[in-house]
Parts: sequence; structure tokens; C-alpha cells
Amino acid sequence: MKAVAMRDRLMRPMAMVLLLAATLALSGCKTDLYTNLTEYEANQMLAVMMAANIPAEKKAVDDTFSVRVEEADMLRAIALLNDKGLPRNTRDSIGKVFQKSGIISSPFEERVRYVYALGEELAQTIAQIDGVVSSRVHIVLPEEPQLGKPAKPSSASVFIKHEPNVDLEYLLPQIRRLVSSAIEGLDYASVTVVLTEATRMETTPVAAEPALVEVFPGLTVLNTDAGRFRTLLYATGSIFLVLLAGTAFAVAQLVLRLRKRSAAPSTASAETLMEPS
Repeated sequence: MKAVAMRDRLMRPMAMVLLLAATLALSGCKTDLYTNLTEYEANQMLAVMMAANIPAEKKAVDDTFSVRVEEADMLRAIALLNDKGLPRNTRDSIGKVFQKSGIISSPFEERVRYVYALGEELAQTIAQIDGVVSSRVHIVLPEEPQLGKPAKPSSASVFIKHEPNVDLEYLLPQIRRLVSSAIEGLDYASVTVVLTEATRMETTPVAAEPALVEVFPGLTVLNTDAGRFRTLLYATGSIFLVLLAGTAFAVAQLVLRLRKRSAAPSTASAETLMEPS
């Protein structure tokens, strides 16, 4: 029973070390694809990559998140996310643009900031349409006309980059109506919308001679497999050292018990010989 209990005590830490080594071996080749993301942005990227059978994971770092992929999938993941317009460009909201930055702002500064913020808000709304990769809205709001001079009409131009397999032609009237309704004094006919297809990034790597890297004296592997091989080598070495230490400890305990058993009969025989007849 004591031997069984001692064996169990030895196997538990060894099993934990084996599990830790296996985890390191599996996750050692992950690398950060994007960092400083919100959880919503990270979830969007995970959904797109998992739908394309690209293994990915999300990792929390303080108040932000990062997305990690295998080094071998890095190029394909970047190309896929670029085609989907992810991560989205950070846009300034009206509240951020109009935050108080000084004691007094000139009317010209207020007007420029207002036009910029309004264009950013409209571009962000258009970017929510399915298939839109990126969008920009440029607004022209003329100043108030002087007395006796005719007023210049306002105008706006919208640039939309969309996925190649998405047809947004049927949405042009809705987009023009959205922009004209959001800007005071802007006529529907004064809104110009330009659509362009996004070019897919080529993911086929350029053929090149495989480079060899020496990871151990006398042992060379391909440079693409060097990181994974080192991880597996370190994990195997750690497991071997733990097994060797456990075996040495078990052998020492066994030798100690055998010595005690062999010493017990000798003592009993000596006591029998010393008794008077």
C-alpha cells in the first residue's frame, strides 16, 4: 500500500508537467495578429477567420484584446481581414471633435470641425452596410451669402469601397437620400456616390529556396519549422528530466526499504544467539 501511495504521489506532479509541456508545444507558435482591439472588433475578426477555417484565438490584455494566429496562417489571415475591411478605421465622433480644447474658438474653426465631424458620422453609418470595406464622405457647405448675392448650393461626395462579390448599385438611391437628409440644405441631386471594388490581396507565397537553420549541434531543419522544433525539443527535455528525477527517487526509496528488510532478520538472529541456554 505504501508503494502504491508513493507511486501516486510521484505520478501527479509528472502528469502536471506533461500537461504543461503539451500546452506549451501547442501554443508556442501563436503570434499576435492585431493588438489594442475592443472585444467587439476581436470577435468580428474571429468570426471571419473561423468561417474561413483559419485557427485563431482571442486574448485579453488589460482593458484591450489581441487576436493571435499560427505563424503559417499569418499571410492568409491578413489578406482575408483586409478584404473584409477589418479592423475598421477609428473615426472621431461629434462629441470628440467638439470637445472643449480652448477658451475661445473662432467661427471658422467651429464650422470646419462641424463639417468634418458630420462627414465622419455619415461615413461610419455607411460603413455599417453589409459588403462595405471602407467609406468616406466629403461635404461642401458654403458660407452664408452676403447681402444681395445669390446663395451657393451645398454638395457632398461619397466614396465607397466594397467587396468584389457585393452589388451596391441598387442601394445608390438610399445612400444619396441618407446623405441629403442628414445635411441641412443639401439637395438630393447634389449628392455624388462613387463605388469601387476592393482588390483582393494575393495569398500565394513566392517560391523560394527553403532555408536551413541549425537548431542543435549537427541538426538542421527548415527555418519555417525551427520555432516549433525548438518548442518540442524543450518540452521533451523537460519531460525526460522529470521522469529521470522521479525514477531516481523511486529507486532510492526501494533500495532503502530493501536495506531495512535485510537488516531486520540479522538483528533478530543476533538476539537469539545471545540468550542463555
